[in-house]
Amino acid sequence: MNRPFFHAPRIHRDLLILPADEYYRRRYRKNRTGSWLLLLVTTIAVLLAAVGAKAQETDIDVSPAQGAEFESVGINDSASGDLLFQTSEKGRYIPAIHLGTEVEIKVRGLVAEVEIHQTFSNASDKWQEAVYVLPLPGNAAVNGMEIVVGERRIVGEVRERQQARKIYKEAREAGKRAALLEQQRPNLFTSRVANIAPGEKIVVEVRYLQTLRFDTGQFSLRLPSTLTPRYMPGIPVAAQQQVNLNAHGWSFPTDQVPDADQISPVMLPVSELAEQGSHQMKVQIDLGMGLPLADIYSPYHEIDFRSESDHRYTIRLKQGSVPMDRDFALYWRPQASAMPAAAMFAEQSAKDSTQHLQLLLLPPQGSTSARKLAREVVYVVDTSGSMGGYSIRQAKESLLLALSRLTVADRFNVIEFNSDYHTLYPRPLAATPDNILRARDWVESLDARGGTEMAPALKEALSQQLNDEPGELVRQVIFITDGAVGNESALFELIRQRLGEVRLFTVGIGSAPNSFFMTKAAQYGRGSFVHIGDLDEVQAKMGALFEKLESPLVTDLQVQWPRGVKVEGYPQRLPDLYRGEPVQLVARFEDGALGSSGMGEIRISGRLAGQRFTRNLSLSQLTVDNSGNGIGSLWAREKISALRDEQRERGQLRDMEAEDPLREQILKLALDYQLASPYTSFVAVEQTPARPASESLKSSPVPNAVAHGQVQQPFTYPATANGIYGQWLLAALLFGLGGLLRVWRVYIERNLRRVLRRLLPDLRNHRAQGGLGQEQVQ
Repeated sequence: MNRPFFHAPRIHRDLLILPADEYYRRRYRKNRTGSWLLLLVTTIAVLLAAVGAKAQETDIDVSPAQGAEFESVGINDSASGDLLFQTSEKGRYIPAIHLGTEVEIKVRGLVAEVEIHQTFSNASDKWQEAVYVLPLPGNAAVNGMEIVVGERRIVGEVRERQQARKIYKEAREAGKRAALLEQQRPNLFTSRVANIAPGEKIVVEVRYLQTLRFDTGQFSLRLPSTLTPRYMPGIPVAAQQQVNLNAHGWSFPTDQVPDADQISPVMLPVSELAEQGSHQMKVQIDLGMGLPLADIYSPYHEIDFRSESDHRYTIRLKQGSVPMDRDFALYWRPQASAMPAAAMFAEQSAKDSTQHLQLLLLPPQGSTSARKLAREVVYVVDTSGSMGGYSIRQAKESLLLALSRLTVADRFNVIEFNSDYHTLYPRPLAATPDNILRARDWVESLDARGGTEMAPALKEALSQQLNDEPGELVRQVIFITDGAVGNESALFELIRQRLGEVRLFTVGIGSAPNSFFMTKAAQYGRGSFVHIGDLDEVQAKMGALFEKLESPLVTDLQVQWPRGVKVEGYPQRLPDLYRGEPVQLVARFEDGALGSSGMGEIRISGRLAGQRFTRNLSLSQLTVDNSGNGIGSLWAREKISALRDEQRERGQLRDMEAEDPLREQILKLALDYQLASPYTSFVAVEQTPARPASESLKSSPVPNAVAHGQVQQPFTYPATANGIYGQWLLAALLFGLGGLLRVWRVYIERNLRRVLRRLLPDLRNHRAQGGLGQEQVQ
């Protein structure tokens, strides 16, 4: 008996007084007042927003006198389409300068010598200055630059940064061909080429050295060809009433990223660049380590390789050239019987008696039967806009795989971040099946959007784990991101201050991640990093990372140099090593006795799974190379990196006018070894002016290609030329259109009904006919 006891009284329809048509007409007329009021309020809001935008624009004092060696432009100027050619198709642009790249790589020992030949072709009818953001490996030691015009070759020199800028600017104004290469980040440089004549080609050659990576039995190198647009946290400098705008970056400088405009180039889809015959790359590699190889492969490009004499291999791209929209990576694995347990290379300096040494040593393999300790893992996943497309799929797959590896003895939590961060649980919970299932559902619902506010998420992850838990508990943070941020230094300092007993592991995601951030963050976090550039790599790469997480560490590593020898080695403090990772170091000897009898031995000791081990390596039998200067450049690069770390830990000097001793050390080192650095740049100038004084010079950005599989973000497009007055005009047009729609509403509705009656069948007639038919059947 579910019937209610009481029912509402039923009243016959004829007894009801229903609203007449006049009632609805008056009610409608009354509501129109509200509509007009809403329109008025909206109009006022839009006008106030426009006035605010205008006020913000006028607050920015674009002052060329603020020491900008390169031209400063206003907001409307930087938004102008003349930096790129605007085509007849609305919103579509083509670059004024076309770019072609050829790369030659020679691998000898543990070093790759790389030459990048970039051809800048002026497709316009005006004299141009090309500005290009050049991505390089994070451990690149840039030691050469030349410009080639026809048969002429102009060699670049390393100068103090401001002096190099001054030389370049004077040459540019004088109409001389010139090039300038500046380091913005260890893996990001700006290349400028001045006075390219209409229809002319100028080649800029950049040379650098790179230490090979060795991990789990295979060597590898990476060659970036583009970058992922970086998020610039902080408050725009415009709030300080003064800012110098660079015409070639879409981002304003902020209080956290003062050089945001220098590292935010215009990005264009590779398909649009390919239509112009631009942004194609050729790669040729001469691989000669003196070892027979078991395998050579590139995960992202098809390659052909040919075996030469003396275990040398020649490698080329199968297609000849490829679009510059993702990193080129090459892996090779020596035959198991040929892989040495240690490798050492020595080199004599051409200037004095100093010698340099490079060492790779494989620690003994740990016991796989070692007892696994319970872990407390916090997974941090980047869901910002730069992770859109393939990247978020790779990140989610990686995270789901990581969750599946947890055991009931472990505890875990998940944090996602974009403009804000969200935690799955307030604190890490036991990895029970129910908790894992809920986490999987949560991860699968994640989507990429918003900014990349990385610092709050990192703080939360590093503060989630408590130290008052009984028993042994290994605490780990696994950070899955593309690293597309501009405030790397602030994040490194945050990790250093808050790390405690936690180990931080980074998983680089995407076709062109910020590898410098990944590597350095893992170094500060005393962890390790892995890069996943394709969805197919998730299982293998994450599996290798899990093996490291669950294997015993090589700890307490120490190096003892021969007595009486004056030597300076880097890294000065060896880090803990994970399964499959070697000891790598470079050193400088001042007495020039390497390879001579009685030189003695290097003694390396450490602890693995509770067992102490030592390795002795003789320096007497070394063959010293007298022809190169590669290891010396790598040593100087490592020392500069160590000095930069000291600067970060020390912070800014209280007295801004005081001389910074660390800066002076870096400057002297870079000048002595002719390296690009934060305080030195390469500059090359042709002495004879090429551009007539009557011809003007246009400065044009050479766009970078959008990374493969990445969703293009609005701020990476060239800005439109609307400006504030364009916005006002657009708003007026929209309001005019809205007003016309209101006036013509009745006419539009009547005609729309008429069209619909012609196109759509009248269902009421069909129902009536159907009902009649049924009655006839009955």
